[in-house]
Amino acid sequence: MRTRALLLGFSLAVATACTEVGAPTGEGYQELPADQVLSGATHVFTSNGLRSAVGVFDSVFVFTDSSVYHLRGVNLTMYDETGRQTSTVTSRRGSMNVATDAMVAEGNVVLVTSDLQKIETELLHYDPTTRRVWSDVETRRTVEGRVQIGDAFSADDQFTRVVIQNPRGEVPGIRIR
Repeated sequence: MRTRALLLGFSLAVATACTEVGAPTGEGYQELPADQVLSGATHVFTSNGLRSAVGVFDSVFVFTDSSVYHLRGVNLTMYDETGRQTSTVTSRRGSMNVATDAMVAEGNVVLVTSDLQKIETELLHYDPTTRRVWSDVETRRTVEGRVQIGDAFSADDQFTRVVIQNPRGEVPGIRIR
């Protein structure tokens, strides 16, 4: 009986301790310093040997044990196969996979196309290999002053085909509930 009581007490102590442990990013958490910090960096994205985009970043944080660069102050200009500018993207921060050049823009993301469509979201993915742009979070699209809000969006990087998921609002030529 005494052994059972001790075992029960020990189990309760362990369970209580497990629920009281703070998250690893709690008070006192500090990010590890980057191995390299680049200021005012430019990166040219290519697809099949052609320039598909040019990124200019306020800061790039490089960690030697990671294949992802962490970006601050993102300014990305996308181009079509003929070299014509198709859009610009700005955001507070982002990340870029070094091996694939796939990029994610985060925080106040604003995309403006050459025909002045405006897409606003908090998270935007860009894959230069597939020449695709998308967001899996709420997106606001403005075309000729008309607003359409959706749960997500997907488009080719030339914005000839833009798909808004669960759209609300209206865009010219298309009336939506």
